[in-house]
Amino acid sequence: MAYLKFRNEGIYLMLENSLWLRYNPEKTIREVLVGLYGCAAVEIEEDERELYASLKRHLTKKELRMIMMHEGGCTAEEIGAEVALEGEALTKAQYKAYRKVRQDKIRLEVRANKVKEEKVETAEEV
Repeated sequence: MAYLKFRNEGIYLMLENSLWLRYNPEKTIREVLVGLYGCAAVEIEEDERELYASLKRHLTKKELRMIMMHEGGCTAEEIGAEVALEGEALTKAQYKAYRKVRQDKIRLEVRANKVKEEKVETAEEV
């Protein structure tokens, strides 16, 4: 938690009681999304609260919890115990959750405002 606290005090205070810091205290949501999308960090929104809200809006509680725990390095047994799934059902549920995160509607929502504005300007010029 100290890593986030020194990095951005505002982020730490807003997400202090969130599930994200409970399961994943060393990585920010932005860092995880950069890894999932394979893009540069500047392409992802900087506000951690907005990123967390976007994920909460598009994923079920169980899916969000599975992703947070998996990215935090929890074992399959720990994740399964938390979400009441095991074996093949857990694997399918994780696959579905990651597939949802990679969908364009979430990807476009978490993109930085600069990138969004450039696309709008380009579309208006055409």
